[in-house]
Amino acid sequence: MNTIPLQLRPDVEVITGIDDRPLLFNAATGRYVALTPAGVRMLDLLDGSRTGAAITARLAGDREDLRGRIDAFLGDLRQAGVLTVEPQEADRRSRILRFSLREHMPRLKLTGRIEHIMEPIAAVLRRIPPRVLTGAVLALVLAGLLVGGYALTHPEGRSYPALWWVALPILIVQVIFHEAAHALACQYLRAPIREAGVGLMLYFMPVAYVDRTDAYRIRSRAGRVMIALAGPFSDQVWFGVTGVVALTVAGPVGDIAYVLLVFQALLTIVNLNPLLPSDGYHAVAAAVRAVNLRGRAFAYLAHVVLRSPLPSSMHGLGGWKRAGYLTFGGLCLVYAVGLAVLVVNNLWTMIGGLFS
Repeated sequence: MNTIPLQLRPDVEVITGIDDRPLLFNAATGRYVALTPAGVRMLDLLDGSRTGAAITARLAGDREDLRGRIDAFLGDLRQAGVLTVEPQEADRRSRILRFSLREHMPRLKLTGRIEHIMEPIAAVLRRIPPRVLTGAVLALVLAGLLVGGYALTHPEGRSYPALWWVALPILIVQVIFHEAAHALACQYLRAPIREAGVGLMLYFMPVAYVDRTDAYRIRSRAGRVMIALAGPFSDQVWFGVTGVVALTVAGPVGDIAYVLLVFQALLTIVNLNPLLPSDGYHAVAAAVRAVNLRGRAFAYLAHVVLRSPLPSSMHGLGGWKRAGYLTFGGLCLVYAVGLAVLVVNNLWTMIGGLFS
């Protein structure tokens, strides 16, 4: 790359996104690349008239520390596919870095953009003053949480129903509304949903998803937190409605509602766990203004353990950030491995029971 003139691809767009940060958007791949202020100043030099060596020499002079960081940044841009120069074939250490930064969720797309469904609802909601809308949503969520929680902790008169499995298809419908709530929040903030479908979180846990990648375009931290929590907020409304049924309806229907309450509570706990790449994690990351916090933590963990390279944006980390990434990455890894072992063990027990 030191002998090749460097230029941004013509379909790469420079935008301002999360927390007023500059981003590169590659329309061909749909990927975003976050830029530092120093990175933004380098963009004017990527006009096709200078090689990587010329850019580095102009900006760094004789400072070897800066030369290494600039070379690493240009290499990251090349590997991200935003330059006219084709990405290099990754070596083993680079593949470890790329794997660390991934979402780790294979996906099966079931539908494409759904703005034609969500926009009429979002248009109505935009007519409501934001504070009034936020207050109404929070009040509804709090009421659902209190009613559902009260019903869950007062199981008097309830028995385990023979038709307990009826709760499962109801829970699936709730999950659909959960994902629709994420999509509606994105549409309300005019961030398109690319697709929706099912995936395998951490390669073994089936989940529904909506692709919220374009939420990077939302500059408001509160808006991104709202997108992350829209699904759990929807769950609490269902939790409250189920609680009302469990408290007021006798017989099998009330018993099934109580079983559903247990499922809903477990779903909420898993979904808000920040050690999983779920809504709780995304809400925390948005609240602290972090971009790919989990991926960066895994990248630093791999750097320490396997000596894989770090992305240029992580060069020169302070001591507290290094410790934070190492701790968070380690906790996420241990939790994921423990959860996988638990799931595999339960499946093995179930399979053994079928043949015993």
